[in-house]
Amino acid sequence: MYDGEKATIIMIKSLKEGIEIDKNLYKCTVIEYQKESEQVHLLMETGEMKNISLDALYECRIDTMKGEVHCIGKMKERYGNHAGKILVLQVLNGFYEKNVK
Repeated sequence: MYDGEKATIIMIKSLKEGIEIDKNLYKCTVIEYQKESEQVHLLMETGEMKNISLDALYECRIDTMKGEVHCIGKMKERYGNHAGKILVLQVLNGFYEKNVK
């Protein structure tokens, strides 16, 4: 559905006391969207994986040909492999569209 699309993620809320909100915008590419489990697998292109908190909520914006879609989610996993820096975002509220005109 969103495979291969460009995406950006930004922390919007810390779920753990004492963690500051990271205001950096991280560029990614969607590897896969798993509709059944509501998970987006992302290849992180900018920034360091250590800066991605598993104890925070993120907004994910995906650029599509029809416009931009947004979701809010929590990082379920982050790891490196032969493909690069992989992030798994658990979508919490579904997707909503933001039409660009």
